[in-house]
Amino acid sequence: MTVTEEELQRIVAAAVKVALKEVKGIEGQPEKPAAEVEVSKMGDEELDEAMRLMQSNRGKGDEPMVGIFWYSPQRDELFGVRSHRISDYTKANARTEFGSVSCSEMHEDVWKKEFHRQKYKNDGIGPYVGAYEMTPRGRIFYNPDTEVFTIAVGSWIEQYPQAVPLIVEEFNLAGTTYEVKTAHHWDIGQKWQ
Repeated sequence: MTVTEEELQRIVAAAVKVALKEVKGIEGQPEKPAAEVEVSKMGDEELDEAMRLMQSNRGKGDEPMVGIFWYSPQRDELFGVRSHRISDYTKANARTEFGSVSCSEMHEDVWKKEFHRQKYKNDGIGPYVGAYEMTPRGRIFYNPDTEVFTIAVGSWIEQYPQAVPLIVEEFNLAGTTYEVKTAHHWDIGQKWQ
């Protein structure tokens, strides 16, 4: 079957019209009433303490981090990133026998939360569509004893090596010692076992 450019434009215009009607229908639904919240003013001492805390964090925004992420090959970008600065760990929350630390968030839990938060579930709009394990994902570990970061990913990285610089940038790993390692746990289609 051959479709002329004019016919293709008509088809696309009709599809857009239907999609807009659906979106307007969803957006037109009444919103939940806002919960009543008591608002009060910070005292001078509270404000001074808050300002001291924020000042102590100045310059730490570029610290190396641990965390989790997903990679979108279609958009060539990371999403669903959960990251924590190494200095935030006064004691390891998930230290392994090998001494590594990582964030406490789990891919499956983050995906569920974001999937339900996403305004349009299951219609292809938004990154959280389908099962969490069907999108390339990974985790950053840090070993304080060796001072090495491990980018743990599935074998998908061999098909999408362009994700590595994005990961290094997102987790501020430039200037650190890091390694990229694959494990079947992060392979596409692999769930928690």
